Amino acid sequence: MMSGPFQLTLGLDLRPQSTGAIQYALWLCRAASLQPAGHVQAVHVIDPAAMVELSRHADQQTILGAFKQRGKEILNEVAHGARLHGPEVRSGDVLDELEAAARERSSTALLISRRTGTGARFAVTRLGSIARRLLRRLALPVIVVPADLLFSAVGDGPVLVAVDFSEDAARALVWARSLAQTIAREVELVHFVEMPDELGYAGLIQTERWEQLCDEVLEQGRGRMASFVRRHHCADLRTAVVRGPTLPALADYGAARGACLLVTGSGHHGLVHRVIVPSVASETAALSSVPVAVVP
Repeated sequence: MMSGPFQLTLGLDLRPQSTGAIQYALWLCRAASLQPAGHVQAVHVIDPAAMVELSRHADQQTILGAFKQRGKEILNEVAHGARLHGPEVRSGDVLDELEAAARERSSTALLISRRTGTGARFAVTRLGSIARRLLRRLALPVIVVPADLLFSAVGDGPVLVAVDFSEDAARALVWARSLAQTIAREVELVHFVEMPDELGYAGLIQTERWEQLCDEVLEQGRGRMASFVRRHHCADLRTAVVRGPTLPALADYGAARGACLLVTGSGHHGLVHRVIVPSVASETAALSSVPVAVVP
């Protein structure tokens, strides 16, 4: 659940891949009619191993100052005149420091760019190790943004929440409704119903009966959506129950709806499960041309 004023912590990489997260942070502030300087704090973390190597050539304060200056230059270049404060520069474990910075500010979310933009071939390399590890730990809401997303390319549609009717989905919905109210966007719910594998029953079930079974499964999904809507008092929201697998359909559906943000719960219970099994959330974040928020 979102609490306190709208605040964003921006994980700043000093390479071009930060462009998407910076532009999206500016878009969120514009949509919320807020000045970015008061609501976005960029944070860059220097890995301890890198700091040891850099310390051979300069003292720590000089190093931190140089990184802060470079970070400010990047923010100015990407922000195109929007006022953003220079980044806070820390040294330590990247995940620990980013999460700590976000918690200290009671941030609405931690924004990060994934490693590449929408044209990368492999989903795993698209996401990047830091993003993937943050989503495994999921200490707070994390928004993963395509590296090449531009302010002008953010969709003019709803905040789209993917639901599987779990408590994870319920928490994601609460967070999404609060954010959507802040940025003056509608919320929509979508659930994907995966059909049984017809090949496994080839020759055993007639085609007409197979289609009937699929319709029954789809109708069950609609019934579960109606129950979820009643249980969580959101009858005012538009809903969709879509036939097909969640991956990769969720990313495609979000783009087709012109969503400004996809929101999903973690989808997994427990850190060990998240380490072993890639989640719908992380894989969608790797594939999507729309920013993806994952809510613990």
